[in-house]
Amino acid sequence: MPYVKTTARSRKGSAPAANKKSSKKSSGNGSSSFCGRHVMLGFLLLIVLFGVATLLLNLHVSTDRAKNLDRIQAILMDSFSNGVSTLTSASGIKDKAEEIAQQEQESGHQLAGLNCDAYGGPSPETAQEMVYWEDVHSDARHISPFKRTHGPKQYLTFEPDQGGWNNIRMSMETVLAMAYAMGRTLVLPPEQVFYLLGKHKGNAGDSQRREFSFNHFFHMESIHNEHPGLDIITMKEFLQREAMTGNLRDQQGNVVFPPRNQTDWDGKPRQPLFEFLRATGHMAIWTPEKCMAAFPTSPDPQETQKLWDIKKQVEQEHGGSFPSYEAYVGKPFPVNATAKQRMMENWAGRKTLCLYDNTLQNTQLIHFPSDHKLGARLLVHFYAFLFFEDWKQDLFMKRFVRDHVRYVDLIQCAAARVVEAVRERARTNPVVAGNNPNGDFDAFHIRRGDFQYTVTRFDAPKIYDMSKSKLHEGETIYIATDERDKAFFQPLRDKYDIVFLDDFHDVLGEDVNSNFFGMVDQLVASRSRTFFGCWFSTFTGYINRLRGYHSTHDKAPGYEKGIHNSWYYALEDRYDHLQTYYPVKQSYYAREFPTSWRLIDTGIGELE
Repeated sequence: MPYVKTTARSRKGSAPAANKKSSKKSSGNGSSSFCGRHVMLGFLLLIVLFGVATLLLNLHVSTDRAKNLDRIQAILMDSFSNGVSTLTSASGIKDKAEEIAQQEQESGHQLAGLNCDAYGGPSPETAQEMVYWEDVHSDARHISPFKRTHGPKQYLTFEPDQGGWNNIRMSMETVLAMAYAMGRTLVLPPEQVFYLLGKHKGNAGDSQRREFSFNHFFHMESIHNEHPGLDIITMKEFLQREAMTGNLRDQQGNVVFPPRNQTDWDGKPRQPLFEFLRATGHMAIWTPEKCMAAFPTSPDPQETQKLWDIKKQVEQEHGGSFPSYEAYVGKPFPVNATAKQRMMENWAGRKTLCLYDNTLQNTQLIHFPSDHKLGARLLVHFYAFLFFEDWKQDLFMKRFVRDHVRYVDLIQCAAARVVEAVRERARTNPVVAGNNPNGDFDAFHIRRGDFQYTVTRFDAPKIYDMSKSKLHEGETIYIATDERDKAFFQPLRDKYDIVFLDDFHDVLGEDVNSNFFGMVDQLVASRSRTFFGCWFSTFTGYINRLRGYHSTHDKAPGYEKGIHNSWYYALEDRYDHLQTYYPVKQSYYAREFPTSWRLIDTGIGELE
């Protein structure tokens, strides 16, 4: 109480002084108020600008999403109007389109580009270097003339190749393309340990996945979502849907169930499952060296007969056989040539046709085994095996594989980071002294390891002699290899600035499964200026196909002829085989052929 009174009295007694001070303070407040108003106005202006920027950004994102939604909805509407979609109404189509668009947004997967933000970079601009694929809206709406709109679903099952990864990939592409061409639901094999992809320890020594399905390497779910004409399901789903409901029968017509009524075969011995599928499905023994897998334009039996008639006509005109592939070296027919001309060019010394005829068209389940004892192995590129009477379907299938059957974004982005690092090293290489602003580098794939073709096992001085005329001493060269002894490369290191994937583990990061490193190697080598590879190697072959895709995408010199700046260090007589158009020939796996990338964008939008 006294404290309060004293304070009050003190204020009253000092009123004049207080007023004087207050006057000065009041004057100061006027100035502060003036500044405060400007600060407030500036702050409000910043808020407005931020709001406008946010609105524009959201508008951009919304526009992109709206475009994507429109694309998906148009595809679904098209399938609905053709009686293929399982959706029952326009509202159902809209809901499904929303669902697919949301899945694509959440996954970060982009059909028309590459976004590495979720995978540790690089920047969007840098990542685009890896992009060779296109987003062809009209292609996404394509539906095989053989796809049923009514009745029981039809399926295609298969056994993965038992060789190395690129043999496995090659046969999978072939089966995937056949499933699409037949209008069948593709059933993916259960997860397994693939040959040479069983490393259970990663870069940091921690455990990692070693059992894989194809969905771990390719965007299988997106392929399924983006194409009304192609359904892809797991083996577990297939067995639950068809086998456990009594819809599968053996050759005697008896209802049969999977061994032990088991539907989940992930990570388990697969042979009992494969024996079950062989017994319940039509086991297709289509041998690529002996027959051409041929697809008529429609289920009409007359179209099937037309393909037989073409074959007979060619044989009658050429003394009972087809012309040799050599007749078309450097002289390909146009990509939109007649069925007769295209069959002649791609015949490759085969004896007959494996036709998708009415009998097969009416079969519920077709199974492709992989068993050398049965003579059943699809060790062939899809485009070297499948023949379409309609040239537009042929080019569509080649675009489909290019644009959709590509390594997942995690692998693409890891490769993009390595390419960025290699380019930086090449750019700052003192030998070029600032004359390499793009960071151009060259590359080899040198195959050694367990390779059965020992004729290609050149020593390093021989490799140098084979390649030196196309390379420049001192410049940066990236080497993809399975040779573990790096001392082997010393003769090349004496001439060039040599780097390997091992030199960029810090760039790769710890999230990339070491079983993916071979795929990263392929993608990095595909971006080189000059490339040297090994004949007979499917690893080299895929690099060259990727380079073909890039040459088409970039309209590089020679792309119209299917030519790009790639060579072979082995074998000597194949050194320059990529500098001339070669048609498909046996042995198919020894190399990739220009027909897989040459002018395949012809006729976009013309396919019904």
